[in-house]
Amino acid sequence: MATNDKYDRQLRLWGASGQAALSSTLVLLIGASACGTESLKNLVLPGVGAFLILDDVVYDGSPATGEIATAADLMNADTGKFESPTSNFFAAQSGNSTKAAMSCALLCELNPDVSGFHCSVPSLDKVDYPTFFAKLKNDPPKTNTGAVTSSILVISADQPSPVLIPLSVACHDLSLPLVNVRSYGLLGYVRIQTPSPYHVVKDTKKTNKLVDLRLSSGAEGAFDGLKKVYDSIDKLESITDSKDHGHVPYIIILLQALAKWKENHDKAPATYDEKEEFRALVKSMANDYNNEINFQEAHDQAHLAWMESNISDESQIVLDKCSEEVFHAAAIETDMETDGSSNKTVNVAILQFQLMACALKRFLKENNNVPPLEGTIPDMASDTKTFVALQEAYRSQAESDRSKLTSYINEILKACKAKSNGCKVCVDMPSEHDIVTFCKNARDINILETRPIYAEYQAQDPSGPIVESLAKSLNLTTSALPNFDSLQSDARDDLICSTMDPYETDPMQTPLLWFIALRACDAFYDCHGHYPGKHDQNLALEADANEVYKLMGEIVSNMGLKECDFMKETLLDGEKGKNVAREVVRYDEAEIHTIAAVVGGVASQEAVKLITGQYVPVNDTYIYNGIASTGAVHRF
Repeated sequence: MATNDKYDRQLRLWGASGQAALSSTLVLLIGASACGTESLKNLVLPGVGAFLILDDVVYDGSPATGEIATAADLMNADTGKFESPTSNFFAAQSGNSTKAAMSCALLCELNPDVSGFHCSVPSLDKVDYPTFFAKLKNDPPKTNTGAVTSSILVISADQPSPVLIPLSVACHDLSLPLVNVRSYGLLGYVRIQTPSPYHVVKDTKKTNKLVDLRLSSGAEGAFDGLKKVYDSIDKLESITDSKDHGHVPYIIILLQALAKWKENHDKAPATYDEKEEFRALVKSMANDYNNEINFQEAHDQAHLAWMESNISDESQIVLDKCSEEVFHAAAIETDMETDGSSNKTVNVAILQFQLMACALKRFLKENNNVPPLEGTIPDMASDTKTFVALQEAYRSQAESDRSKLTSYINEILKACKAKSNGCKVCVDMPSEHDIVTFCKNARDINILETRPIYAEYQAQDPSGPIVESLAKSLNLTTSALPNFDSLQSDARDDLICSTMDPYETDPMQTPLLWFIALRACDAFYDCHGHYPGKHDQNLALEADANEVYKLMGEIVSNMGLKECDFMKETLLDGEKGKNVAREVVRYDEAEIHTIAAVVGGVASQEAVKLITGQYVPVNDTYIYNGIASTGAVHRF
């Protein structure tokens, strides 16, 4: 395919499977603001399947029809002139069109492989988002190639609570990932709301991941293929040829060293002194250590001789959340409507992950808690014949383990269908590629679970008129959310700990403080219908600053930080806190494109992680302070 060369560099990051996931995704942008279009720009360039811009800004002579249109519909329209250099590079402020249409046309010029659509509505806070999402799911817009996008990612850009809260509820109920981006003056943040119940990280891409060679049980406990290669090589002391001695791979050296070690010890090295003694033993087995690279490698990789192959503690926590009973309940369609349809939301990717996780639990139970072998070995000093034999041994064992895991998957899926009593089972057999990826990362499987944004608003500003009104009309209860109390407690503990590590140069520039100030601006909007700083008279500005300062104090209290010494010395200190309030009032909701570009870049990076299931996304919120050019990640 011609795009292989075009996307060569990014394929090195997320591979063909990641690119396929990207090209089959529809990105829905709510609000064509500067950071929204910047986020979209950085997804259009790497080749997202399609995007749809939903906005309510209409310029002269163009009605908001609510119909989805393509960028081609704007080819002959007047695109206007860019009157303000500090707003949005992707949308002119005049012309016979809509903001969504002009942004769509300009973004489509960046990559002809990407299909762009736009839709203008009278008001974003009047959109029925569940119905809108259902329409996109049932009749998704087709791409330039005629393909149909199979997944949706939502980006909300600079939206106030009357839009953001209903959007958050809809995304949570429909298990859609939501990225909330915000650019406000010199400040910004990116907030991730994972699909319910969580986001699955298929491949964490750990940079410090230890290779799994299965050496700790020694040669006598090695799998058949490795034992065969081990037995085919003479003992090191009997190899007289210096060339042959210098080409014994370090895997064999470590196994022979373990055999010697166990002649005088009951178990593998455990204490620091024992490990150092083992390293010295490896070194002593060399004829000329300084000139034998294989022994230097064995010395450096000696830790693999005692490293257990069990899964990580984090992975065990993930597995504990998965059970066959829970999987069956989620996978079997039982709540059918009278017309045969269903109102049950099912995330197939999560169901397939749960299916493979349940199979892994069976595998671990039958294999002494040892996960499937990854099947790859690193480069090492060795003769070609032995290295190829080792490669084949590990590859063959990995295939055997994968085959065993696949059989468990089939058994669980068969049992699920038997329990369905004729009801639809909403999950199919995972693809071979997905099973291979799962096995390779079985030691470090990971999920990310964040609180819904609407729950964050309810916790931080429960008495706000908009939050309170929407909570009643949408029947929002945080008590119904799974793991809400634990997530709330963990987030509060993290925030308290973070106050003990303020920004070094100037504690007042700590990003957390400015996030609270932004949330106070949101609370101000909920009360007045506009952001602070709208009126430029000095008395009005000072009055707005006083109210924002008061709201900051309430938010600090609701976040459980009122008793923190750091907060008392900063935001809750009269003059210091009011200076922060005056600064955000001074912004008057200004949209500075350079700040939006930074925030949009972070947002698009996190969006790619959510789409591909590779790399671990930001856990909740990234806050950017453009005043001091610093940032931080917090859970709220």
